Amino acid sequence: MFCVNCFNKSTSVTNSRPNKNQAQIWRRRQCSKCGHTFTTHERPSLADNKKITLADGKTNDFNLGKLIISISRSFSHAPNEAAYNSLWLAQTVENLLSTEHETIRPENIAAITHKTLRQYDEAAAMQYALHHNLLKSIKRRGRPSLA
Repeated sequence: MFCVNCFNKSTSVTNSRPNKNQAQIWRRRQCSKCGHTFTTHERPSLADNKKITLADGKTNDFNLGKLIISISRSFSHAPNEAAYNSLWLAQTVENLLSTEHETIRPENIAAITHKTLRQYDEAAAMQYALHHNLLKSIKRRGRPSLA
């Protein structure tokens, strides 16, 4: 890890603690050159640890960038929200996916993303559901139902 103050490549860990709720480690680091102390929050990348199994049996790496763009498109009603919160929401989805023990399928990603968006912004969740074909039928006039 490089120093955020002088960009020296040699830093040492002075304190480290795992997070109880997430797959994340908090570390206090100190630069060996300038002595600057800073904190990092490190988490495993889902792309390195798990594969996405497609319908035809092929596997792909998880791409956080695609998820950020997909979430950002669902905030057409609030462009500022998309700019500020798409990364945070995508990382939340990535953390939820990293705790699953089964193989990850695109349907799982869409369902977890939709659930996360519903907790944050109902309009964005509806837009995401429309874009990803999560709406199945209309039971009553004007009220779509989710599968």
